[in-house]
Amino acid sequence: MKHVLAIIVLAGLAWSFMPPSLKPVPPVPPVVGPVSVAMKPASKQDRERVSAFYSALADVVERDATLIPTVGDFRTVHSRSLDAAFKGTDLPGKYPGLDAAIDGQLTTAVGKDDVPLPPAKRQALVQALKDVSNASR
Repeated sequence: MKHVLAIIVLAGLAWSFMPPSLKPVPPVPPVVGPVSVAMKPASKQDRERVSAFYSALADVVERDATLIPTVGDFRTVHSRSLDAAFKGTDLPGKYPGLDAAIDGQLTTAVGKDDVPLPPAKRQALVQALKDVSNASR
């Protein structure tokens, strides 16, 4: 019996030192909402492009200390980032309702008024961006 306990402890220790790339990644549950509905007809490549964009934007907003102090500044960064990432591609306007669905989700998180982004509101924005990323998959 004590050998079984030792094996379990050793397996747990080995698991904790295993590189993250070798650990199984739990599946992300499907997100149902306006963004996922708008992305339903999207190709796998388009889904990945939109998801990667919003995942990266969430990371930037979360780590930002000076670039995005207000909701208005975020909206400017969001708009310019969209232009930089997708202008000249076939994606803009390809999926009707996608822009309104994303804007609705972001507005729900932080509103439309140009107000400061204190930590709690910034975290709500980051979560909304992550939700858009997940719903786009």
